[in-house]
Amino acid sequence: MADQVTVTDAGLTPIPGITVSINNGRTDGDGKFSGTVTVADTVPPGTYTITVTETANASIKATASLLVTAKPSPSVTVAPTSVVQGGPAVTITGTGFHQSADVVSAVSN
Repeated sequence: MADQVTVTDAGLTPIPGITVSINNGRTDGDGKFSGTVTVADTVPPGTYTITVTETANASIKATASLLVTAKPSPSVTVAPTSVVQGGPAVTITGTGFHQSADVVSAVSN
């Protein structure tokens, strides 16, 4: 079971929408741990600092930065918007996707 951690800003104000889960809430025999960070759609873009601290000794801690980027707002257009059966190919263009992202297409009616 994972421990739930509250992420706070520099003023110790909780940041709603960012959840850190540390598996078993403890390190292994080598001092390592793993877990996940989940970011909700409502979290504003920006850089957040995640601090992990040993509960028995608060002076033992480490931090990592997490950059939350704006959710893409993709769009797709075809030109022309109608074509005769067996006619020439139409052009499809897209904008607003992540940089260098693989994309796939699907056709439905």
